[in-house]
Amino acid sequence: MVDSQKIRFLNEVVSKSRPQNVDYTPHNGRFCVLLLALQPIDWVSVQQRDFKLTGELKENESLSVTLIVGSEALFSISDLPYVAPQGDRTPIFQILRASICCAYGALRLPYLHRNIRKIDKDFPLAKTDPAERINSEAVFMKLLAKVSSDAKRHIKARAVLVHPASSRLKNIISYYKEYETGTYSQINASLEALKSFAPDRNNVEGGTPDVFAWDYYSDAPGEAYNLRMAALNANSKAKERFWWDYLKLNIFLSDSEYEAAYYVLMNRWQVPVIQKWIAEYRDKGYYESQRAQDYLLFYIKASEKAPVRVLNSQGVPVKIKMIPR
Repeated sequence: MVDSQKIRFLNEVVSKSRPQNVDYTPHNGRFCVLLLALQPIDWVSVQQRDFKLTGELKENESLSVTLIVGSEALFSISDLPYVAPQGDRTPIFQILRASICCAYGALRLPYLHRNIRKIDKDFPLAKTDPAERINSEAVFMKLLAKVSSDAKRHIKARAVLVHPASSRLKNIISYYKEYETGTYSQINASLEALKSFAPDRNNVEGGTPDVFAWDYYSDAPGEAYNLRMAALNANSKAKERFWWDYLKLNIFLSDSEYEAAYYVLMNRWQVPVIQKWIAEYRDKGYYESQRAQDYLLFYIKASEKAPVRVLNSQGVPVKIKMIPR
């Protein structure tokens, strides 16, 4: 089994399971986590509910994981990125889950990176004038959409993509309003607090609109599968716009059907600035979901040919081995 298949299966296991028992030995980093799946998980045509994850954790470096069912070790994988959403005191299972989710989201990055390389002109960062850069970003995202999938299919499906994705966000908020009023109150308070910072469609200085990437199937043109949202912010000083986009991503990622997402920042933002803004966002008590802490990645390129840097939800660089799709 190749590493990408291992990561996909591990992501399904940790996403659908809850820890029953956790053993951890700090001096050598060894851990053992017993999991119970909330719904059966298929493994070679056999439905399983009980799993065991064992391995070794190297703090701030990487994890190695072995998946065990019964007495059989199904497979092992090493060099998973170390991700601790809440700092050094994060529970072991949360680190394990976040690291697997982070690796799963990163599976899409090589594909995106390769397709960016196919765009050889009008790269946004080459523009110094703000107005030119905004227009360049709009052109860039259209080119990216064309090279990331079949052009004819993209044009055909574009109209049926954006509106369902926007409606999906409304559906998520409506669900919380009806079934989880406490979370809804927190989301609604954040929306109200940040409403004045929401970019207006007529305000060209606010940057380009959100762009959604998805897996398109010709036999179901009205459906959007495996949604990932990418947004370009033209003004690196607009932290209010950053907070608004960050809030939307938190709400999207709290939907259990939203498999993976990453945020694409194409301009020259400095890591300390991103870290400062996230800290301010949390200090102000804005809504933040656990899934966003696990799944959210920042994808940064300082120039067209510069190497990719990946940050976790805290803005902290993580070492990720780019695994081909």
